[in-house]
Amino acid sequence: MAARNALKAALLAVGLAAGSAWAHDPGPRWDALTAEQKTILAPAQKDWDNLSQLQRKRLLNAAKHYPSLTPAEQARFQARIPEWTHLPREQREMARKNFKQYHKLPPEKKEAVKSRWKADHPAATQAQPAAAAPAGAAPAAPVATAPASK
Repeated sequence: MAARNALKAALLAVGLAAGSAWAHDPGPRWDALTAEQKTILAPAQKDWDNLSQLQRKRLLNAAKHYPSLTPAEQARFQARIPEWTHLPREQREMARKNFKQYHKLPPEKKEAVKSRWKADHPAATQAQPAAAAPAGAAPAAPVATAPASK
């Protein structure tokens, strides 16, 4: 029991130290980004200075993959940056978890999730042009609302 408490205390201390290090080094400033990164991440420019180091790192990593996306995927990516950067950390983590679960599903279960989401959110599916979501791509919100299937 004492060893477990000592381990918890050590992990907490390491976590706090890492957190304070991140607070002091938020990552690259907007001015330090390349011209290509600035173009790709332009929707996040006004919020960049308020993003955590982890958020900046993840956006920069996503920007590396941007050139390999289709034009529709690129438009979707840029349209969602402002919404994504304003989500609370817990909601971003839940979305990532649900995204991973969704992509592990077999194709027929993915279709069932998409169909159920479209039925529950008709306004959202009508508001988006068909070209905004590539065929076979996961819808943005169903993953956050769909329970894990086994």
